[in-house]
Amino acid sequence: MLKQHSQLMVSLLVVADAFAVAIAWLVSYWLRFALLTVDPTKGVPSLDDKFLPLLPLVVLAHLLIFYRLRLYRPRRDRSLFTETRDIVKAFVVAIAAVIIIDYALPETNKLSRRFILTYAIMGTTLFAMFRGVVRVILQYMRRRGWNMRRAAIIGSGRAAQRLLQAIRRNTWTGIEVAYFIDDFGIQENQPARPDQADSPTAGAGGEPGNGAGRSIKGVPLLGPLADAKRILEENTVDSVFVALPAEEAHRTARVLSELETTMADLRLVPQIRPSYTMRPDISSLDGLPVLSLRQTPLYGWNAVMKRAFDVVVGAFCLLIAAVPMALIAVAIKLTSPGPVLYRQRRMGLDGREFVMMKFRTMGVEAEKHGPVWSSKQNPHRTRLGAFLRRTSLDELPNLFNVLIGEMSLVGPRPERPEFIEQFKEQIPRYMLRHKMKAGMTGYAQIRGYRGDTSLRKRIQHDVHYIRHWSIGLDVRILLQTVFGVWFSRHEA
Repeated sequence: MLKQHSQLMVSLLVVADAFAVAIAWLVSYWLRFALLTVDPTKGVPSLDDKFLPLLPLVVLAHLLIFYRLRLYRPRRDRSLFTETRDIVKAFVVAIAAVIIIDYALPETNKLSRRFILTYAIMGTTLFAMFRGVVRVILQYMRRRGWNMRRAAIIGSGRAAQRLLQAIRRNTWTGIEVAYFIDDFGIQENQPARPDQADSPTAGAGGEPGNGAGRSIKGVPLLGPLADAKRILEENTVDSVFVALPAEEAHRTARVLSELETTMADLRLVPQIRPSYTMRPDISSLDGLPVLSLRQTPLYGWNAVMKRAFDVVVGAFCLLIAAVPMALIAVAIKLTSPGPVLYRQRRMGLDGREFVMMKFRTMGVEAEKHGPVWSSKQNPHRTRLGAFLRRTSLDELPNLFNVLIGEMSLVGPRPERPEFIEQFKEQIPRYMLRHKMKAGMTGYAQIRGYRGDTSLRKRIQHDVHYIRHWSIGLDVRILLQTVFGVWFSRHEA
């Protein structure tokens, strides 16, 4: 019945999409020819002349493309950003199809380029908003127990319980965990696991072998695991999550083999230590699933957006800072001998080295015996240099590194290769920070970890930033840097 309900929901969504595309098409016509400027020599084309006759073909092309790009598959476990991104991609492809259709039409029936541009903007915006409204409505229904999908979790260890908690936190998915399937607490001679010992009802009552009366965090525990196929046949669900602990990974293949005939969706949840992962993702290579444990968020459109943000905002900042930078350069030249800029090797994205530029704040002989860790008590620092460090003005030349592409406005602060060789062996996850382009400021800095502060805390905040990166987070960090950190007591 649940499957039939799902098919009904998909059918309703297809019909709603068809109406949404048609409305976007008509709104675009009205906007282009009723509100925007029209060439008086050409006049306003009639809606019945070419736009309405073409509409069924346009709608059909959109629906076929949406189907091919999997917009009608269950998306309960997708984030709003991921779903919106997929919708925009699909609509862009659909617009390309409209252009091809227009190209194939006779010259007398061709659409104007300005109308296609209007539809591209309005259609994408309206359709994304429409799907957003549908998503909100479905989430509202699911939070009240409607349109729910039942799931079973195979395993009852830490990974399985973390999955249960994640599903409960994200009620918008509409997934309800019906039961666990495992051996724990069912066979009388099996010792209790530490991560299940706090279960208030685990091991209580029931006949051995059927798991009666046993539960974990309020969810029934059925078993044994060898009877998983029978249990799923007697207690039907829509999805099955296989989340066996790492020490029982050898049983996963057998479980998956036994469940080949089940009609439920099968999903594998590997148990991996969080310290090993950063933005994990699963991709397909010629049909072979590949689990990426550590990867940079800067790929595809993410890389394009961040680079565009750096160039536009960086150029604007450089324009504003040009006069202060010139005054600082003159002041450095007048107060101490040596060059204005200090060039230093640093390590950035993927461990690549680059030359970072800063205003010189120390005497020219400060590092004649090798690299020195920055501190307030450094006797080689000039009086002007102390002020520049305290206000972070010495870092303004980093803007040149940003525009070149060696750094970003926001990201983990880069460190010297000589120190990295030491830190990477002493501090867990230190090298993870190099999966993001080095920045002028970062999440650790706005949290107060600047200069001679806890390096371990700084790394934790850098990794948190990379795991949760977004353009919005970059904007927030920049604003907090300008208004909250620029005159911090900690020196950079």
